[in-house]
Amino acid sequence: MRSRAVVVGASMAGLLTARVLSDHVDEVDVFERDALPTDAIPRRGVPQGRHAHALLAAGKDLIETRFPGIVDEMVADGAVIGDGGDGIWWQAGALKVRADIGITAVCMSRPAIENAVRRRLESISNVCVHTAAKVDGLAVEDDAVVGIRAAGEQIHADLVVDTSGRNSRLLADLANHGFPAADESVVRAGIGYATRILTRRPGDLDAMYAIIAATPPFENRAGALLPIEDERWIVTLGGYHGDIATNDDDDGFLAFARSLPHPSIARVIERAEPLSPVMTHRFQASQRRHFDQLDRLPRGFVALGDVVCSFNPIYGEGMSSAALQAEALGRVMTRHGPGTPRMAKAFYKKAARVVDVPWKIAVGSDFLHPLTTGPKPLGTDMVNRYVGLVQRASHVSPAVLTRLQEVQNLLAPPRALMSPAMVARVLATQRRSPAVLRPVPETVAV
Repeated sequence: MRSRAVVVGASMAGLLTARVLSDHVDEVDVFERDALPTDAIPRRGVPQGRHAHALLAAGKDLIETRFPGIVDEMVADGAVIGDGGDGIWWQAGALKVRADIGITAVCMSRPAIENAVRRRLESISNVCVHTAAKVDGLAVEDDAVVGIRAAGEQIHADLVVDTSGRNSRLLADLANHGFPAADESVVRAGIGYATRILTRRPGDLDAMYAIIAATPPFENRAGALLPIEDERWIVTLGGYHGDIATNDDDDGFLAFARSLPHPSIARVIERAEPLSPVMTHRFQASQRRHFDQLDRLPRGFVALGDVVCSFNPIYGEGMSSAALQAEALGRVMTRHGPGTPRMAKAFYKKAARVVDVPWKIAVGSDFLHPLTTGPKPLGTDMVNRYVGLVQRASHVSPAVLTRLQEVQNLLAPPRALMSPAMVARVLATQRRSPAVLRPVPETVAV
């Protein structure tokens, strides 16, 4: 019999999962409830897709491995690439040093990234993407998921992977069949942001991009200006705990940008022609489901991506975390096969290790804001105090900036910032930061 896997959801998590599974089963069917656009435009099922996105280096490298040459195709579609150190990056009271750090940044809109990946996926002979195809529920027999129910029929599958997002309805279906729900960790930071597309012209900015990060507890506001395809800028302005960009008029959007602690983004907005209205979005809380702690799991089913962990989007970790989880699923499939009793448990253990690092980075930074609530990872305050020194050292030291970017891009573990040589460098150089003489707090965001 031919083996089949079904992936529910055609977001980045679903597309990358389908690519991994195509090496392990005979047929992969992706079911997406949206009517997928052929052009790179936002769609209903990905509301955050209208806003600025970051493809971290770890995610980019994995995508390039699975789809060789795709970065070149993205560039042909208008993506802007360059060294990640070529940016105006304000954080912790000063600008980071500009330096060649050897990490390639790819700047492109989320819909365009998704389109490029989906186009390559659909060229694989054993993968079929079903558009405007709603999944009604799971087909369950005894302790196993044996397929899905869609369009009034049951479709057999040896493995069903749920990548339908943080509000997955399939989890409720599992609960109705008697499977326990995973415990959840919820960290509330009350993020709200507003985005606008602008024309991009030579001379707008003396850098590839601009990021203005908040310095809590004194500042709650932040902004990002990134180049995207078709000679455009995407600018996203956001804030924490009610101090958010919600104005939908020209003056309000510009006023918010001018309130940031560095003027680079506001200056571009002042000169550039707007190409879109101001689009807003709210993200109240990061959410993590601890499937790895469950004793009873259905055979033939796993969840992945935002179903497992939905991060504060301001840190740009979602797509890369999904890529790393998909790779973990591939390794487990090699050892255990698609529908064996041990497969799901083994996958969730690996997925938990994948999620641990970006989760601690994101929620650790969120807890710098005094109003943030939720379970705080052990040692967060101590780590944040040290990271505050690292941030100040990155104002003057290219070596510290490079190592910090490696950690933020999920290329190196956080302990890479804590080797004896790096600690000595941080302690020696942070004193030369221009922010040292300013009233910034001891703890600042990663």
